[in-house]
Amino acid sequence: MKINDLSLYNFRNYEEAHLNFDENINIFIGKNGSGKTNLLESIFVLAVTKSHRAYIEKTLINNNKVMMKIVGEISTKNSNKKLEMVLNSKGKRVSINNIGIKKISNYISNFDVILFCPDDLELIKGSPNQRRRFLNIEIGQLDNKYFKYLNEYNILIKNRNEYLKTITFNKYDNKYLEILNKQIIDKALIIYKYRFSFIKNINDKINLIYNRISKGNINIEYKNSCDITEYDKEKLSGILFKKLNNNLRKEIAQGNTLYGPHKDDFEVYIDENNARDYGSQGQQRLLVLCIKISEISIFKEETGEYPVLLLDDVFSELDITKRNKVVSFLNKKMQVFITSTDIKNISKKILKDAKIFSIKDGNIK
Repeated sequence: MKINDLSLYNFRNYEEAHLNFDENINIFIGKNGSGKTNLLESIFVLAVTKSHRAYIEKTLINNNKVMMKIVGEISTKNSNKKLEMVLNSKGKRVSINNIGIKKISNYISNFDVILFCPDDLELIKGSPNQRRRFLNIEIGQLDNKYFKYLNEYNILIKNRNEYLKTITFNKYDNKYLEILNKQIIDKALIIYKYRFSFIKNINDKINLIYNRISKGNINIEYKNSCDITEYDKEKLSGILFKKLNNNLRKEIAQGNTLYGPHKDDFEVYIDENNARDYGSQGQQRLLVLCIKISEISIFKEETGEYPVLLLDDVFSELDITKRNKVVSFLNKKMQVFITSTDIKNISKKILKDAKIFSIKDGNIK
């Protein structure tokens, strides 16, 4: 999978920009604030319709403009597609080959990307919400049906929370709550299956990758509401049923459903120590990078295509030995985008075959 060209209209600091890309390696060089990361971000937004760094979507629109648009031509082994995303005050619209797509979930997975950026340290250090967001985006790209189940689950949780706010422990419709709980458990089991499988796939690959760059035993643990370590449909169903029924008084008091995939998390361990508490910033950064590298083969195995790899300032904090080892994982059949403030940070092996874009104050050469 590759992106052949990209057009931006009123995106961030670009009023209008048109770029044609090399099918393998593309490098954006520029000072901080010049707009190189914005280019990487625009590719990510085109793929998943959300930014990795903007929680308020209107900030993606260039100052004083009313809308922004991103257009890209994507090629796979079997076809070429024109993807388009438009964002304005009414929301976002997406299309494939000029045909509007009503459901965002039907659009995602037409263009798969893996992004590594400095903010990804939050995967180790940040809140559970950030880690759940990571799981949802990555799994949703692998199989967009995941978003369908997740949306249905979230609607059920919203309905249950609203009902919890209107009842007391001594007065509620037990039949209605039983039906709601059963529907929630049915959707939760599907979400659990996807998440357990995804984390297992990363665990199967990450140690080999990490130990080619550094040394240590890595393990990711999925911290779920049912406190079990591997997918077991019957166990998960039984435990979640008990959690939802036995804690009703507490949930009514808080007006919130306290158990289920919407409350789950994962933790990364290095040599049996939690990387959040015991890992150095360098180790944490490398761990996240290895998670992202692990995903490359997962995407290839499950979709038959290599994803597009977006590396934002990945090499500046790695010594030359680690840089070269990271480069060894970049398959020549995969398209890669790299940003850096200094071309000296990029391996000569990469520069030899790369298309290089110089970015200065939003101007691209």
